Amino acid sequence: MHPSHISQQPSPTVARTGGGAEQRVLLVFVDALGPSQLEFAGGLGGLPYRGHLHGILGYSCGALPTILTGTAPEQHGRMCLFSQANQGTGVLSPLVHLGLLPRLIHERGRVRRLAAKVLARTAGLTGYVDLYRVPPELFEWLDMPEREDLFTAERIGGQETFLSEARKAGLRVFTAPWRMPEAERWQHTVETLRTKRPQLAFAYATEIDGALHRTGNGSQEAAAAARRVTTGIERAVEAMRSGGGEVTTIVVGDHGMADIHRVIDPRPLLRHLSGTRLFVDSTMMRFWGSDQELDRARALVEAEGLPGRWLDSRELQARKAPVKDEPYGRAFLVLDEGNLFSPSFVGGTVRGMHGYDVDCHSARAAIASDRPIPAGVGALTDVATWIRSLLGLGNSGVSWAA
Repeated sequence: MHPSHISQQPSPTVARTGGGAEQRVLLVFVDALGPSQLEFAGGLGGLPYRGHLHGILGYSCGALPTILTGTAPEQHGRMCLFSQANQGTGVLSPLVHLGLLPRLIHERGRVRRLAAKVLARTAGLTGYVDLYRVPPELFEWLDMPEREDLFTAERIGGQETFLSEARKAGLRVFTAPWRMPEAERWQHTVETLRTKRPQLAFAYATEIDGALHRTGNGSQEAAAAARRVTTGIERAVEAMRSGGGEVTTIVVGDHGMADIHRVIDPRPLLRHLSGTRLFVDSTMMRFWGSDQELDRARALVEAEGLPGRWLDSRELQARKAPVKDEPYGRAFLVLDEGNLFSPSFVGGTVRGMHGYDVDCHSARAAIASDRPIPAGVGALTDVATWIRSLLGLGNSGVSWAA
């Protein structure tokens, strides 16, 4: 998803341990690595210290900025791939013209990918861009918050990332090229760790997520993907350690995965909600409108007997979701774990899914390390603080390196 980066200048302020050795950190981000998935994968390299982290309401596009900045979605502003555009700020409005094409044409993956590529180039988007199955008429009022490459951006929603802080401190920083195919990305990562000796390295693995979506937990495909990721991690650790210094390895996920046991077709409900501004994600339906419009929507949802929770603005705020200006909706229907909307605006039927409420098992992320995990690391927001402490970044006064 983005080109790799490594600073070429030696660090003027080198992070060191109490014994004087250079401190170096390898962070491996594994998409869809929850506690259950970590155990199923045998620990992904046998890292001895393991735990779980409380996640966020939303999807990876909100969880990853939380890991990178150490702040909640209410602060960095990311939660779902699509949001409501502020007046005159949306970048997706030209895509309404896709509706001029027959549906069988504009819904084709090849056409959507081409349109996304053209949009990214013309709008200068360097982040993750995917149009999925969003109806063309919705592009008139939708926006895509992730406009920048998360791994090279200085800030996300005004919140600085630990990657940016490390670069400013003069540390050698490497981030894996996420647009590169997985096998090539691992090879590139290992070679870079061995030759460039970064002090902070960010590796990136996505294939477990894809396997779990397609075939569910415990499948042979998921097991094979986990074995490949394990090999990649082991090779990366070996390469990182070959550069000398004291290396801390941290493997972290963004969420887990739930097996789907019920598929719900939202189209009958959508016919009753004609004229209501809403968006249908795989596991949630998001609504905008007046109190009266939301009351009507809730009554229709309850009449359908859909399994889920209705979250108003107060409950969204309690979950630290972005509520100012209601970018992602004024109220949500979040399905119970194991349920799926299909077809949704982002996809069809799959075997595994995440994106449920924060108290669900699949909302938890796994963490593993070759160093004892500090007691204060219990949520996605805590990962950045630990890394900053290990590298001597920031002025928080927190000392978790020992």
